[in-house]
Amino acid sequence: MLDKLGYIAAGLGITSIAASVAAWYTEKGSDADENAHAERTGIFIGLWPQSFFALAMILFKLKEMGHEKDAQRLYKKLENKIESLTN
Repeated sequence: MLDKLGYIAAGLGITSIAASVAAWYTEKGSDADENAHAERTGIFIGLWPQSFFALAMILFKLKEMGHEKDAQRLYKKLENKIESLTN
């Protein structure tokens, strides 16, 4: 489970890099205000990959250290809590 979450976090990091570039280019306009907004949006989204990659590394390290059963136990507790709140 931890390795799957790690791969998801790494994938989100790569996706957010592409989203940053895409946001910057698609929001560009003809005047300086639109270009400034596009640049700020691209920079804002460009701050996300570091967090996703750090999370992926933490998850991979936890898997390597043998905390898979702890994560599964916490996931079951969370699942039970959500189920009790919805009923």
